[in-house]
Order: sequence, then C-alpha cells, then structure tokens
Amino acid sequence: MNTQKQSSMKEIIVEQLRPKMISLFWKAAEGGKDMMMDGVWVYNEKAQFTGGKAIGMGCRVVLEFLKGTPDEEKGIRGLKQLIETVADLKMETWGILNAITGLYGLKKAGILSLAADEKMQNLLKEKLDWRTFVDVNQDYALINKPTNYYGVAFGIARYRELLGWEEEGSSQILLNRLMTHIDRYSGTLGYMDETAGSGRFDRYSILIPGEIASLLMGTGMEVPEKIRQMLRRSVDIFLMLADEDGCGFSYGRSIGAYGDTAPLEVLSAAVEAGGIFSGRERELAYAYSVRLMEQMLNFWYDEEMGSINMWEKGRRTDQYRNKNRILGENMSLFMQVLNSYEHWRRCGLGDEKAADDYTELLKALPSHKLIRFAEKPYPRALAIVRDGGAVWSLPIINGGRGYYKKDAYLPGVYANGLIGAVPDESYGAFLPELVLADGRVCAPVSYACQVEEKETKDSYQVIYSQEVLGDMGKEEPEPVEGIRSRTVFSFTPGCVRREDVFCLDETAEAVQVKLAQGFFSANPQTVKNQVDFENGRIKKTKTEGYDRCVVDTALSALDYGTPRGKLETKISWEGAVKGKKEIRVAWEIEY
Repeated sequence: MNTQKQSSMKEIIVEQLRPKMISLFWKAAEGGKDMMMDGVWVYNEKAQFTGGKAIGMGCRVVLEFLKGTPDEEKGIRGLKQLIETVADLKMETWGILNAITGLYGLKKAGILSLAADEKMQNLLKEKLDWRTFVDVNQDYALINKPTNYYGVAFGIARYRELLGWEEEGSSQILLNRLMTHIDRYSGTLGYMDETAGSGRFDRYSILIPGEIASLLMGTGMEVPEKIRQMLRRSVDIFLMLADEDGCGFSYGRSIGAYGDTAPLEVLSAAVEAGGIFSGRERELAYAYSVRLMEQMLNFWYDEEMGSINMWEKGRRTDQYRNKNRILGENMSLFMQVLNSYEHWRRCGLGDEKAADDYTELLKALPSHKLIRFAEKPYPRALAIVRDGGAVWSLPIINGGRGYYKKDAYLPGVYANGLIGAVPDESYGAFLPELVLADGRVCAPVSYACQVEEKETKDSYQVIYSQEVLGDMGKEEPEPVEGIRSRTVFSFTPGCVRREDVFCLDETAEAVQVKLAQGFFSANPQTVKNQVDFENGRIKKTKTEGYDRCVVDTALSALDYGTPRGKLETKISWEGAVKGKKEIRVAWEIEY
C-alpha cells in the first residue's frame, strides 16, 4: 500500500469510515431479521455476537455521526427499530459487551429511553449479563472460555454497575481474577496465558492490557500501575511490529484484519492513559496507527463486496470467525477503528498529519527484540526481527489443546506479505518432523527448556533446545521420550535460516524426516536441494538433510488461503534417516 499522502486520523474517519458506518447502520435498521450481506443471512445461528454488535454500532452511529444533524431523530427511530429486531436473538460475550457499551453511551447522552422503553430495558438487563459465561459458584471460573474473556466479563459487569443494573463489586472481582491468572502463569513478566498454564501467548496476550485500560478509562476509573506496566510492554511489542503498510500481528489466532487492529487498540489506549510513550514514540505510534486505519479501509474493506473481506478472493480466517459472522465482523472492526481515533481525539491529537519522516522513525527501531512471556514450567518467548521492510515474528510457545500443532502456532517465522500461516491447518509449515519406526510423528514443539539469543558479527540468532519432542498426532501436547533437539534460527540481511540437530537414544528410532513449506511466491524452478522463484518477495529456499522434494503449485484457496491471500507454492521435503542417532537438517530462505 505504502501511502503517498500523509493523512490525519480525522480525515480517515470523516472521509472513509463515517459513510461506511452510516450506510451499514441504515441497512441494519431497515433490513430486519431477513437482512443479507454478500449472500449471507446475517442473523444466523452461528452469528452469536451479531445482535449485540448491531446495538453497539447503532448507538455509536447515532451518538457520533448523526447527533446534531437533520437525520438525528430518524437515526434514533432507526436505532429503536434495530434494537427491537435483535433483542430476542441469542447474545453472547462480545455481543453483550458491545450492546451494553452502546446503551451506556445512550444513557450518558440522556436518550436511552428514546431508543429503548422500560420494557425493552428490562429485557436487555436480563439478557446482557456476564454470568452467562462465568460460574459465580465456582470461584468466578470462566465457562469453557479462554482467559481473555475475563476482560469481556469485567467490561460487562462494569457497565451493568453504571447502568444501575447491579451493585458495584463484581467488576473488581472479575478484574482481580484476570490479574491473579497473569501472576500465576507469567509472574513478574506480566503477560496473559490464554490457557491455564499451557503457554499460549498470542495476540490476545498482548492486546488485553489495552482492552482493560480502555474499559477502565471509558467508565471513569483510574488505570492501575500494574496495568500501565503491562500496557508499556505491549506498546514495546507493537512498535517493534510497525511497518510501512500498516500490518500488525502475524501469528496465532485472530490474525489478519484483527491482527492489524490489535496495535491500534493498544497504542491508542496508551496515549490516553498518558505517561507511556517516551521521546518520539508517540509520533511513531500515531503514524503507524494512521497506516493501520488506512489498511483496514483500503485493503481489508472490499468495495465490490460492500464488506470487510476475510473470506473471499483467496483469503481465509480462523473457522470460528467464519463468514456467518460477516455483519458482526464489519461492525467490530469499524468500531475498533473509531474507538482508537476517539482515544487520540480526547488527547487533542487526532487532527494532526502523520509524521513526514515515518520511514526514518522505523529505521531507528532496534533490529531485534526477544520478549519473554513466562519462565515456568517452560520458557515461552517471542523474537521480533526487523530487516528492511520485513518484520519477522518467531514465537516459541505452546498453543495448548487444539492449537499446539496448528501452523499459526508453530515455532516458525511469520512476516506479513512474506510468510503466512493457513488458519486452522496442521501442515507442519517450516517445522522439521521426525517419523518414528512405530509410525508416530514428532517435532520440536511445546517443550522448549532453554531459549537464548546470540549476536554475531553477521547475524542475530535465537536458540532453543528440548529434552523431549512433541507428539504431533494428539489433540493436546504429549512428550515423546528418547529424542533431544537443538534449534538455531539465524537472521542475516535478506535471509532466514533454521538448523535442527536431533539426538536419539537407544530407545528411539526414526525412519524419515519431513518438512513442509508454503510460499506466496510463484513460478518455482527446482535444482537439487534448492527452489528458486521467478515471482514474489521470497526469492529462493534451500535445504540440507533432505533427499526428496515435491513442488505443488495447484493449490486451492479453500485449503491454502491465508488472511492476506492464497499461498501459491507448497514444497514437501523428505529424507531417509533410518539407523541414524544424530540427525541434522536445515532450511534457508532468501528474500
């Protein structure tokens, strides 16, 4: 994308976001329960958040864009109609939070009764309750939800308190549960494990302090020092991810469009919290945020579809965020952009142009950073490496049950536009796997016992070892004894290399080593252990320790779509290793 004209946030909101949100509001208000969007019935059984998000966005449009205009009264009537349309629909978690946030905004503006009469408010009071996914009788345990839902529950409880729907106290209990969880599984490092100690640190782990800080400030509360410290650490990560195009988080679940709004939310919360940025960081954060907003409205929004596109034209997202949620996802992403602008506006900064020397600000960032999420029972970390226009993420974590072997959670390298994971798939991308004599497949995942970094004259290295490997055939991680591994990632200008050494004891026998790689680059030419690409940012890949290579270019978007488009080339490598007690393999990519 690489923006030529430096924009202000206000220009983006007024010229691009405002008309899209107003148009979507009228469609929702007038469309009733039969509303369709790009061929999808929007209020389907799998769109469990959509009704609440419709209320939330409708409230924001009336309050932010129609207030004081000739359409204000019509807008309130449309909002009343929209609320009546969706009030009897199933509403869950995020939908509840969106709806109740909007209703509180109406109350503050003194127009809640115009959009929802007493009977409707009583109905909503019953439906919009955090207890639908928190078990009060089990020490406020979440009911089959990952940890970030404590943030959702906190927000709902806080707004219920402000609306007079319940006495104060529950919101603080829920916030305390979140902070206790962070302390237990991350300690002084201060990051949120999405699981109960498995080590799943992803987008949500970095985003949560921004979400909590926003909720606190939006409901008149101070941001505690501990959350401010967490917010500062998240700012460090997202500034390291800043690029020219406005791309954000690149591994784990909810990447793509939501990966791009994550830094928006954190950086904007940080600026309003105050005292977080130092030096010229605020200018960098603002200019990066402008590009993130432009990315959302120019890349993710598809004018032909009349919608955010996370599902079509080669794109794919996590299955839980499938196209059945199309209306809700449009509303969520639009509101995230608007919320971010509001944080900056309240600080008197939303009208300014992005810094002219943004490129120079990017060049001034460190070339690499290792972020440690947890130390026990296993070290969990994320390395971010900047090399020109490439921003690499290397997570050494454990996705836990259902996720540890998914491509988006593997200890590989991810860079927007260069290497992208296929959501929900387990192709083993860029991960060497051993096939054992008994048929099991194992790999160096989940059980890193050391994570180190090393700088040499020519490279930056990230090194980790494992005393056991992870069984890739299970639903959740299980150790495979008898095999140790040492992995070295080396980053040099224009090149990433991974080298693995496996040591097998007398109880273990491997028969084959295999590796899968997927690329956006096309028109491959193969010579022995090297594949060159005629088109694309990845120029070549080569391997060591493999004796067979199969190249596939007939990839379907259904099977090989990524959030940013379809992979064009898949390469499968295999090597015979029967009888070997030390196995050394490596791959290298040039870009």
